Amino acid sequence: MMAAREDRMSRKIRTLLAAAAVLAASPVAAQTDSDVYRGATIRLVIGLPPGASYDDIARLVARHLGAHIPGRPKIVPENMPGATGRVAASYLFNAAPKDGTVLAALHESVALAQALGESGVRYDARAFGWVGSPVQPDDVLTLWHSAGVRRIEEARSKVLILGATTATANNFIHPTLANNLLGTRFTIVTGYEGGNAIDLAMERGEVQGRGSNTWNTWKSDHPDWVREYKIVPLLQMSLEKHPDLPDVPRFIDLAPDARVRAVLELVSASAGIARPIVAPPGVPPERLALLRRAFDAMAAAPDFLADAARLHEEVRPVGGAELARRVQLILDAPPAEVALLKQSMQGKSQDCKSVSAGKSCAKD
Repeated sequence: MMAAREDRMSRKIRTLLAAAAVLAASPVAAQTDSDVYRGATIRLVIGLPPGASYDDIARLVARHLGAHIPGRPKIVPENMPGATGRVAASYLFNAAPKDGTVLAALHESVALAQALGESGVRYDARAFGWVGSPVQPDDVLTLWHSAGVRRIEEARSKVLILGATTATANNFIHPTLANNLLGTRFTIVTGYEGGNAIDLAMERGEVQGRGSNTWNTWKSDHPDWVREYKIVPLLQMSLEKHPDLPDVPRFIDLAPDARVRAVLELVSASAGIARPIVAPPGVPPERLALLRRAFDAMAAAPDFLADAARLHEEVRPVGGAELARRVQLILDAPPAEVALLKQSMQGKSQDCKSVSAGKSCAKD
């Protein structure tokens, strides 16, 4: 009987030792979710400069996401601007630790830049772990009320002057696409030092509109302009219409044929990536799933929603799986569509100093 008990005990010890060996060989499996992040710090690299919309939203996420991750890690934001977010994307892809302790807030255009073959792209957006975006900013092409135009069709017969920053910014690209693909007659003035400068130029009558700005930004920065109908939203560059603008057409609604619609879907899908929070490639799948669950919980939490409302941000979250789908859509675009998009993004502009006497222009 004693021998039998010793044999049973021996088998139990061998079983426990075998289980311990399996766990030791698989350190991720040996850790609970709380163990992974307990006492840890997550760096949130922000690919745009301080003070911009991307920075505000990233820091909003940094204040709240950790509370929904098991172990409640501290999240520390840090800016890494450069090349419209490409510097941060390249860092995340090539140098950041792949254990979930570094995330990034990237620019919406990182996938489209790769599809277009832009120089300076040293990443594959397909490989990133897309966590989620808390908002879906709807870009709109907007006119000042005195322009006398209320519908995009009227812009095909009337020349309208729009302000822009640079020839690589959306406020230049979107009206240029409209000119080349929809037959509008926008004249674009580049060289303004920023969006606020363009807004002032509209008030002064130097330009008649702005080629791109989010509808939520108009509502937060100039609520009186919205309330008093001083601005006229003409066109939405988004996959979905903003709830406030059911009668304002989307870019893709106006496509004259299937080929142009496919091109405009690429642009709209890029805008739909919004303000993404992204993990490096190679983060273990269960760790990415954890981060996605935490993001979804954060986006529905009352304290997060209250903080977003304080900043006048509309929370309309996009989950990580949907972001990954949109990225795939962009990168799988046929070469002919990409070539047409590149061609259609080319346009001429006037210099800011020709209309503003340098008052609002960027310094050389």
